[in-house]
Amino acid sequence: MSLSAEAAARPALHPLVERLVSTHGYAYADALDDLAAEPRDLLLFLPSHGKPHLETPDIAAVLPDLVKALDGGAGGLSAAVAGPAVEAQLRQQMALALPALVVVRAGAPIGSLARMRDWDEYLARLGALLVPPSTSH
Repeated sequence: MSLSAEAAARPALHPLVERLVSTHGYAYADALDDLAAEPRDLLLFLPSHGKPHLETPDIAAVLPDLVKALDGGAGGLSAAVAGPAVEAQLRQQMALALPALVVVRAGAPIGSLARMRDWDEYLARLGALLVPPSTSH
């Protein structure tokens, strides 16, 4: 499927959310299985499909900078945009308010942060979720 056909198959997204996929190259996940093969941790953006939210464009605007800041140039962090089915599944599974960022590792959600936050709070709370698990024996 071509990029334009993929975009046509997606529900309409706020222009700043669409930019995450079209300009920044973030994946658009129609199913959680779409994320299982991603070797890096990722910030999955749940933009509040079906009910536009005033904070959605704000989060979309800062997400690329958050990825850069939290990754530190290591290339171990990426981002994606959740489709409506993924958003509904995670919202129910994790009792999330929307819009939200969900930290996904090896295809499984490991934590989340809902709504727009101050920059320092994003860095502290998401950074804590992104700490690799201990490998001590």
